[in-house]
Amino acid sequence: MTYKNPLKRIISASVYSLQGLAYAVKNEQAFRYEAVVLVVIGILLWVMPLTLWQGLFLAGMWLIVMALELVNSAAEKAFDLITQDYHPLVKAGKDMLSASVFVMVSFNVMCWVIVIVSTCIYPAAE
Repeated sequence: MTYKNPLKRIISASVYSLQGLAYAVKNEQAFRYEAVVLVVIGILLWVMPLTLWQGLFLAGMWLIVMALELVNSAAEKAFDLITQDYHPLVKAGKDMLSASVFVMVSFNVMCWVIVIVSTCIYPAAE
């Protein structure tokens, strides 16, 4: 499908993206958990004495986790389309996708610890 009007292309791409998000919320348990964590993060950022940039950094880092979860889920769907039978390479691929999300979640925990500790040691001037 080709678009002569760039605005129509942007609108179509946005609709497809929202359909993908809706599918993930409806069908992917891990993504739903991560969406709940995003809400909790929003509440924490509202009540914690962090700078705007610290809050944006921490929220953005979690959005990267969610984006990576979407990639993980999409690739797993592709693997499942290829074969429903057990195959060690399919298992390895799925495990590595899962590991990528785990690495990013671990990095998020490290970022939160660093930001919170640094805020306690060096509180922002009022």
